[in-house]
Amino acid sequence: MKKASQTRYLFLIEKMANLLLLVYPTFMLAVKGGMNGVFLLMLLLALAVWVVRPAGMDKTVWENKWTIYAASMLAMSAAIFISQSYHHNYSAHPYDGASRYWLAIPVFLLLRRLDPKVFTMLQVAFPVAAISGFLLAKNLGELNRSGIETLDLIHFGDFELILAMLSIFCINWIGRDGFVLKAIKITGFIAGVAASFFSGSRGGWLAIPLFIAIFINFFTVKSLKSIITIVILGTLSTLLLYTISSTFHQRVNELTKEVTELNHGNQDTSTGIRWQLYKAAVEIFSLNPIFGVGPDGFAQEMTPMMEKGKITPMAAQLGRGEVHNDVLNKSVGMGLFGLAAIMAIYLVPIWLFWKATRSVSAQVKRAGLLGIIFVSGFFVFGLTVEILNLTMAIAFYSFTVSVLLAFCYNTHHEIGSSRANSNKDTDHV
Repeated sequence: MKKASQTRYLFLIEKMANLLLLVYPTFMLAVKGGMNGVFLLMLLLALAVWVVRPAGMDKTVWENKWTIYAASMLAMSAAIFISQSYHHNYSAHPYDGASRYWLAIPVFLLLRRLDPKVFTMLQVAFPVAAISGFLLAKNLGELNRSGIETLDLIHFGDFELILAMLSIFCINWIGRDGFVLKAIKITGFIAGVAASFFSGSRGGWLAIPLFIAIFINFFTVKSLKSIITIVILGTLSTLLLYTISSTFHQRVNELTKEVTELNHGNQDTSTGIRWQLYKAAVEIFSLNPIFGVGPDGFAQEMTPMMEKGKITPMAAQLGRGEVHNDVLNKSVGMGLFGLAAIMAIYLVPIWLFWKATRSVSAQVKRAGLLGIIFVSGFFVFGLTVEILNLTMAIAFYSFTVSVLLAFCYNTHHEIGSSRANSNKDTDHV
């Protein structure tokens, strides 16, 4: 009787985890607070398993290779504490978002011990979320740009684009997709790309050449002919989109106009203001390279910079909100410690995912590729906007990284690999 109860307990844990993985990207877009809510529920599952471990589930045995991942997720909280200690100015607010990074560690430790079948619906979750975002989007009255009311246009456009990429790259991930499943993924890709373009979030579009380069590296014969063909097709697709999409056409023309105006001295455009803030951030960092000016110090530097004539009043006003660059924001706020922390948050997962692409398992290879796509996309997004300035965005990033890493380094995969290697050794005898 007790054994049956334990079996049902494990079954319930796995079904709950499966459900949460299915809904979390859609909840992020469709439900206010939905991403953080799913994160909390998954943490409660991890806590339940830690308190009472189901029969048949392995114990959590810490491995040295997870230390670098854990350190990278803890780095931002450490950088905040060091900077605040130097400035003798403590506040809890900066830790709210930073905590999402290291809270993802228990999620990783839980999921890597569950049956890989738990991840099956994840391949549906990404395209369904992209399609949902497209359907929920509406014209917000800002230069005919479309989005949702719970997110600013830039975050919405960037999230839709990354969901589109995850949709298309997960074709034939778990196995050979049937017609319906493949259609869902292709539709998710089209819907996500369309929603991104209709949002007018042009900063995120800078990631598209990187996605194409990743595709070439993993899926094509890397010959000069194939690369030239893909470049030509990409150029023609861009020209076609420029012709038929009024939003894309308008946003590209605006960029060209803003660059021209910047060269003629008008700095108070979207591009000009970003350029001012970037230069200001570099100067402030050069004066405070070790500990920065504090997690919220950049905003306080705007008035002095304006008074010195380094930036315009409009740039100063917008700069009190954000730097518009994740790396510069963390560098200015927390100095070299902040710079190291934000780079670790990007580079350590990339390194682990890259190692996963060398696996003997095709499914693990693809999960590693999805991780590379996801992290590199966020890195590029963060070059023109602080994509990781919302707790919801940080939760989405850290949660997805932990989920994909858990699939790549799942205990059951390792057992399977060990058996496969054992069989190979036997064959050679």
